[in-house]
Formats: sequence, C-alpha cells, structure tokens
Amino acid sequence: MLRSSLIVAAAGLLCSVGTAQQQISSSDIHAVPGQIKHAGTYDVTMKRWLSKDRAEAARANTLMVYDNTCTWTGGAFYTGTGDCEDYYGDGRIPGGIGNANNPLGSTADNLINFFEFGYCTAVLTGAVDIKVGFYDSLGGTCLGAIAPTPPALSTQANAYFDFGAAAGFPLPGATTAGVLACWLVNFTNFGFCLQSDADGFFDNSAALDNFNWSFEMENPSGAPANGIILSGEPGTSPVGGCTYNIPCGTDAIGGNPCGHGLGQDDAFWVNVDNDLTGDGTNTGVACVSAPGGGSGCYWFGGHPGNPYAGFYMKIGSAGECAGCDGNPVNYCTPGTTTNGCLSTLALTSGVPSPKPNAGPAIITASNVEGAKQGLIFFGYAQSATPWGLGSTSFLCVKSPTQRAPVGNSGGTFNQCNGTLSADINALVAAGGGTLLGQQVFAGTVVNGQAWFRDPAAPKSTSLSNGLAVTFCP
Repeated sequence: MLRSSLIVAAAGLLCSVGTAQQQISSSDIHAVPGQIKHAGTYDVTMKRWLSKDRAEAARANTLMVYDNTCTWTGGAFYTGTGDCEDYYGDGRIPGGIGNANNPLGSTADNLINFFEFGYCTAVLTGAVDIKVGFYDSLGGTCLGAIAPTPPALSTQANAYFDFGAAAGFPLPGATTAGVLACWLVNFTNFGFCLQSDADGFFDNSAALDNFNWSFEMENPSGAPANGIILSGEPGTSPVGGCTYNIPCGTDAIGGNPCGHGLGQDDAFWVNVDNDLTGDGTNTGVACVSAPGGGSGCYWFGGHPGNPYAGFYMKIGSAGECAGCDGNPVNYCTPGTTTNGCLSTLALTSGVPSPKPNAGPAIITASNVEGAKQGLIFFGYAQSATPWGLGSTSFLCVKSPTQRAPVGNSGGTFNQCNGTLSADINALVAAGGGTLLGQQVFAGTVVNGQAWFRDPAAPKSTSLSNGLAVTFCP
C-alpha cells in the first residue's frame, strides 16, 4: 500500500513538467567512458578521507531519505556543465504532516549527515572545484516551466559546500590532464536540517513539497566536458526505492542496488550567469558552454527514449533536527561508598560533537565522596563487572578506556557533596577527532564512568554508575 501510494504521488509530479521545456543538445549528452569509480568517504569537518572501516562506522546511524541513483537502461551518461552555469535538481523527502502514507521511520524534518553525488571531469586531481547546495524548496524545479528564483547560493542555502579552495581541492579528478575520469563521492560528519515535504507539511504539490539541490563546477569547460552524472530510471526501481522500508531496484548497468528518487521530475533547471530568470536566449557572452536557450527548464527529449533528466544524488539523515541532545542514558549501578554516597553521571552542559569548534560538553559525576581525587574515563563498550571482592561498585565501561585528567572532587570530607567533571569534546578534539584512536562521528555512542578515592572501601576506590552519550553532528 505504501509503495503504490508513493508511485501515484510521484506520477502526479512527473505530469507537472510544462510544455515550455527545452531540449539539451544531443552534443551535450556524453556517454560515461568505462567504469564510474567510487572515491570513498570524505569527512567534511576534519577535511580528510576515511578508511573503509571508519566510513562504515560513520554511516551506521544514517537512514537514507532520498536516493536517485539508478542508471538509465539505455546506458550511463553525464551532461556537461560550465563554470558559468548552476544546475538545479529536485526531489521529495516524505514525512510531512498530513500524509497518512508516510513511510515508517520518516520525520517532519531531517538532520542530514550524509550525501553522495557523481561527476565526470578531465581536470587533474587537486584542481577539481565543485560547489553543492541544498534548499528546503525553490518552488519545484521546472514546475510548469516556471523557473525557481536562483538564490544567492552560499548565503540562502540550508547548507552550502565548497569543495574548491576553501576545502583544499580534495575531490578526485583525472590522473592525466584531458583524460576523463568519473567518480562517486560520499560526504559525512556534518549536520544541517531539511524539512520533509519542503516545509514539514504534505500538500501533494511539487511546488510545495519538493526540495532542491544545486551543482556548480567552477572549472572551465573544455574537451572532454566536465559534468554531472545522470540518474533516474522509474522502470528499474520503485519510486522512492532504497529509502525507509521501500526496496531497492537493481541497476541495469552495474547490477548494484539503486533507487529512483521520490518526486524526481524528468527535467532540471539551468541558471546561466548574466542571464535573467526566464530569458529565452543565452546572453552571457562569456558562457560559451551554456545551452543556447539560456536560463530555463531543460530535459533530454523525454524518457524512456532518452536519459532521464535527473542527477545522481543520495541523502542520509540522523533523525529529527531538534532531537540531537546527546541522548544521555544512565545504566549500570553506582557503588555505595564508605559514607553512603551513590555517585551518578549526567551530561550537564553542551552536546557531544566531533567538530573541532563544537564547544564544551561537560559530563559530571555528582554525590562523590568529598575532598577526594578522581577522574572520569570513557570507552565504546558497556560492562557490569564487579569492581572487587566485597565492593558494591561495578566496572560499567569495558576496556580499553581513555581517561580524562585527574581532579579533586571538592566538597566536604566524609560527605557526599563532591563532584568530578570532564569535557568529552575536549578529549576528542585533543585526539584530532578520535577517542582511543578511533574516529568519532555523528551517531557514535561513547560510555563514561567516574572513579574516585575511597580509602575505607575495598580496593580503596569506588565507582559511579555509567552514562552513554551519542555524538551529534
């Protein structure tokens, strides 16, 4: 029932493309030569590439909310984009209020922590300059052949990523200048909000329900042309495939799981520098690579006889935008100290985050024996192991562990008014984004526990209960 309702909704969106749509010249539809390579996963915050294991850990808490990755059954193609053109695609992330058929797990907004796109270029690695933006809505790309209003991309986007000089030109390109290479790239370790159904409400209208994303390739176009990989094949995948509980299709070319994006139109918008919105001709003299029709709505002549006019894009979410508070959860049992103290841990300020400039996230142990030395330590696995013979404490964090600096609990001797604190973000930042040598991502769960002196107790020490926290973007 769910799949059929999404297909009906998407069919309505496909019919919305207006008659004023213009056709891209066949000379600007290029077959992908050879294999599209997967470059791996790039950590946006730390500005570095991740190992396979760390990339998989980063995606462990990511739910795919949009997937337009199926190759046209007629073959793999890309379209050329010049440095004076902005390309806009669209789609729909379900979950808005008012739709009884929203898929299981969807939310009214989405904390985006992953995306993947594809491109081809003859520019050498180290010089590829691509910018990508995401928008709740620009009015529905090509709806009735009426242009979305091109915003000031870097200031009005929900999120805007500059993978050029600002990031040190990290994207892969050609190994030999002038020889085309085609890539898929994952991006992770960031966070921004996109509303479901564009504004959190389902209106059953592309103009009101579709999000948009923009692609700019700032490298001058030559021969062979630089460009963006085309995707979308409703004959191969259920509409919305590979998201939520909707099954994937199977790519006709590579045999890999793929999806046809919900809300994806057989059309896209091109905004040409120096052309006003709605111009009928390309008047940007310097923009020799742009379509002759100037800024406007384009396709490739219509699917299935031609490639679907959509772009390769996959988007993942960590859940609701406002829901990331570190999700502190106590577990395990605190020991009863010599003076009857039951020490407990809490996240008392800030939120855990792997960003270098995230600010403090303070974890505090209260009801500690007063005027005693102690510390808080962290690890990835929970435990409930007796601390020692006769002790009421349990080791709640399994080895290996990492210690915060030793401190004094303060308070009053022989009373339960001592406290110990640790800034978990400072520990991660000091490790270059790692804890215990492992990369920390949004969605990583870390466990903590306090240890402190208690001379009259077995082992002369006591332990608090445990606290699990989840790192936010």
